[in-house]
Amino acid sequence: MPRGLFAQELKKKVEPLAVVMLLPMFFTYSGLNTRMDMVSSWTLLLIALGILIASIAAKFGACYLAARISGEDNRTALGIGALMNSRGLMELIIINIGLQKGIIGPALFSMLVLMAIVTTMMAGPLFEAVYGRKARESGELGALRAGEEDTDLEPSPTISGRV
Repeated sequence: MPRGLFAQELKKKVEPLAVVMLLPMFFTYSGLNTRMDMVSSWTLLLIALGILIASIAAKFGACYLAARISGEDNRTALGIGALMNSRGLMELIIINIGLQKGIIGPALFSMLVLMAIVTTMMAGPLFEAVYGRKARESGELGALRAGEEDTDLEPSPTISGRV
């Protein structure tokens, strides 16, 4: 969406409906399609664990390596990897489409929902462990928040062309 008055007004009108009604309905729909009883054998549990490990290694590892290649220090790269590893809503949208189209079955759907839940829930504590605690102690996170509060959201006269 382009920024501006139209986008702000649209957000004011649509966001309450989406957050209060549509988002809970989507999560309920996904939950009703999740059949954890289908992941009942040790073989399927091992496959689910393999999916979880592969997904963490792929996304966390790729984001960590990309941050390191871009010149970030190790702690910051770990923090980026921890936060980017979260899957949540986009993952659920994609696997719901896959289930509806018959691309994946109910058992795999349940394994992927489990993976999305675990990776989303681990993002906060993992970020706190690898980055947040030390950044707060050093005052780094406080400095970021103070910088955000000082940001002027209105365009300055020189930027908008008015002098």
